[in-house]
Amino acid sequence: MWIIRVPLSSSSSEDDDDDGESVGPVSSVMEDEQKRVRSVSDSLASDAASDDADNLQPTMWLGTEDGCIHVYNCSDNIRIKKNKVKIQHGSSVHCIIYLDNRVFVSLANGDITVYVRDHIGGWNTTDPYIVSVGTAATPVTRMLPIAGRLWCSCHNAIKILNTSSLQVEHSFHVNADSSRSVSCIAVSGLGVWISLQNSAVIRLFHATTYECLCDSNMAPAVTKMLSSCDDIIRQHKAACLRVTSLLACKDLLWVGTSAGVVLTMPLPHVAPSTMKINNIPTATGVPHGHTGHVRFLTFVETAPATVSDTLMVRPSSHHRYSLKSKPELQSSSVTNSKLLVISGGDGYEDFRTTGVSEVAGREDSTNHLLLWHV
Repeated sequence: MWIIRVPLSSSSSEDDDDDGESVGPVSSVMEDEQKRVRSVSDSLASDAASDDADNLQPTMWLGTEDGCIHVYNCSDNIRIKKNKVKIQHGSSVHCIIYLDNRVFVSLANGDITVYVRDHIGGWNTTDPYIVSVGTAATPVTRMLPIAGRLWCSCHNAIKILNTSSLQVEHSFHVNADSSRSVSCIAVSGLGVWISLQNSAVIRLFHATTYECLCDSNMAPAVTKMLSSCDDIIRQHKAACLRVTSLLACKDLLWVGTSAGVVLTMPLPHVAPSTMKINNIPTATGVPHGHTGHVRFLTFVETAPATVSDTLMVRPSSHHRYSLKSKPELQSSSVTNSKLLVISGGDGYEDFRTTGVSEVAGREDSTNHLLLWHV
C-alpha cells in the first residue's frame, strides 16, 4: 500500500493567491505516484506470470542416497543451473515414478511418499501423503504400474498398491528362496516378467491373478553367444551369470545380463484366463553387446518433438507426461511409432568375432551406449 502526503499552505489567502500554482505540483506528484503503482503492479503481474509459466514446465526429479530429491526444469542444464526445488527425506531414495499426475517416491525406511499438485499446477512438496508399504529391512526397491495397480517389490515379495486408496491390496512371493530379492520388473499387457538377484532365470506372472505362468533360463543363450570368447573369460562370466535389466518393447522382451550379452525373446500372449504358458519362447542373443555388465535397457521415440511439446505444457495436459495406472488410458503412440532401444554398459563387444582383438581391454571400462532401431 502506498501513502501519499502532500504539504499544503497554512494561510487561506496564500491558498487563494497560489491556487493555480498548487494544483500543478499536486497533480504531478499524483501522476508520478500512479505511474509508480502501475509499474509495481506490472512487475508483480509479470512475476506471477513467470511463476505460472515455471509451474507449467516439465520437471526432472533426481533422488540421492542421502534422502534428498532435487527437482529441475527439464530445460535446465543441471551442471550450471541450481535446482528448482530441494526436498529432504530421512532415508535414501530408491525409486521415483510419475503416475496418474502424481509422483511416487520409495524410501529406504519402507515408506512410499506421494506428491500431488496444488491448485495452480505446481507441486505441493510440503504436505505429501506417506504410505507404509515395506520396512527398513525390506524397503520398496522397484515400482511399476501394472493393470491399474502399482507393483512394489520388497525383497523377494511383490506388494500390490491401490493408487486411489493408497492401500496394499495383495502380496505374494516371487520365489521361495528368501536370499534372492527382486532385481528387475518389466510388463507387457497382462504379462509381468521378474528377475531375481544373482539368477539367470526370469519368471512370468499374470498381472491380475498373480500366478506364475512360466520360467525361462537365460544361461543357454548366453553360453552360446560366449562360445568365441577366451576360455577363462567365458568360464568366469558363466559362473557369475545373472540378469541385470529387463525391457518389454513392442513384441520383444529385451534381457541384459552380467556377461554383457543382450538377449531378445518374443513376448507370449497372456489372456485374462491364461493359467500356464506351455510353449516358452526361446531367447536369442544379439551380436552386439558389452564387455561388462549391461547396466540398463530403455527406449525412446525417434519422432522429433517440437519445443512447445517438450517445454511448454498447458495446465490441463500435465498428465500427458505421466504414466497411467489403467492400461486403457495409455497412449498408443509408442506402439505405432519408431523406437530406439538403448543399452548402457561397460565397454563394447562384437560377439561375432573370434579370437582376441588388438583393441581388447583398451575400452573395457569405458561406458558405452548401444542403439537399435525397432
